[in-house]
Amino acid sequence: MMGHMPVSSDLTEPRWTTAWSLDEGERRARARMRQAFGVEARHVWSAPGRLNIVGEYTDISQGVSLPTPIPHRTFVAAARRSDRVVRLVTDRADAACGDEAVWEGDLDSLQSLVGEDCWMAYPAGVLWALIERGFASTGIDLAFASCVPLSAGLSASTSLTAATALAANGLWGLALATDITAVELADVCIDAENEIAGGATAGLAQHAIMRGAPGEALHLDFATSPPRATGCPLTFAEYGLGLLVIDTGVPHPDQNEMVRERMAQIGRAAAALGVESIGALRAVPGALARIEAIDDPILRKRARHVFTENERVEVVRDELTGTAPAHERFVAVGKAMYRSHASLETDFDVSCEPLNLAVDQAFRAGALGARLTGSGRGGSAVALIRRAQATGTARLIDAAFVAGGLPRPAFAFF
Repeated sequence: MMGHMPVSSDLTEPRWTTAWSLDEGERRARARMRQAFGVEARHVWSAPGRLNIVGEYTDISQGVSLPTPIPHRTFVAAARRSDRVVRLVTDRADAACGDEAVWEGDLDSLQSLVGEDCWMAYPAGVLWALIERGFASTGIDLAFASCVPLSAGLSASTSLTAATALAANGLWGLALATDITAVELADVCIDAENEIAGGATAGLAQHAIMRGAPGEALHLDFATSPPRATGCPLTFAEYGLGLLVIDTGVPHPDQNEMVRERMAQIGRAAAALGVESIGALRAVPGALARIEAIDDPILRKRARHVFTENERVEVVRDELTGTAPAHERFVAVGKAMYRSHASLETDFDVSCEPLNLAVDQAFRAGALGARLTGSGRGGSAVALIRRAQATGTARLIDAAFVAGGLPRPAFAFF
């Protein structure tokens, strides 16, 4: 939790956070289980957060995206019960609703959390979605410990649902796939977030987290259902590069409302074009000219972003898997990231002052590329930079935020 975990208090240095090791995460989750429920966990499962290298809002219209898992994870200690009681506890005081860090219900009352804007709706939604699919089982105790940033555009809520899905799958002996073919568990997480927790998601984060692998990007193509998933190597570290995440600490309280509005706009734009989706125009000659001819200026901009973002995803995928000199390929990746941010700011109207400042300062520091990641209007930006420049880049961005009277950001690098 970049903005919420212990960080350096030295105002002269950027605030850095690091992901927990697997051992540390397991220790914390087991300790939370003992403290809250007085029982020992049978096992601990975990799921990462995620960021998009490029490909934002493309899943809502059968497009393509290129997300990757982050090292920060949600851990869940789990114990099976002999009754139908469900007990949930989190270590996140800042995620709890009031004093409700612990929730107790049963397998028959999970739907009572529909529309509740509380953390427990996410794991309860997963159990509900599994039961709806006929995977009913006994009660369960779940204790969560997480280092995924909240409200940072890095899918903390999906990390929570994915960890729950993995725990229930293992504890209940469901034997559902947990690798790149983990389509059903991804769908379970989508239903949990949309049907119980009141979210607005087309599935990018869920498929990215459930089906992705550490050290890789995942090329997701939403032209089919379920989306096609193909692993894509990330070799940044081999060439002295890495991804700097800048958590602005700016939450976006009406995020779901904004996402639903963009979904509706893209739907109207597709209807104006006479196609099922903007993604259907990929590889169609003259498609961009058709989009530029849309009468409504807002719909025109929204469609232009999704169409050009799909193109940027394919450019980045081709460069990451290509054989040209590494410097040329990574410069091309960086340019696509900058263009993505410009499109999200201008055509999709989901950026904000802190995100723009982070991207601008990353550019000044010599980043190959930078862009907002997630739904925008707050959260995080990500920059592709040389490893040796990580500290200097963070200092420049931090100083700019302080000079602008903004809350200090927090950083992670991997």
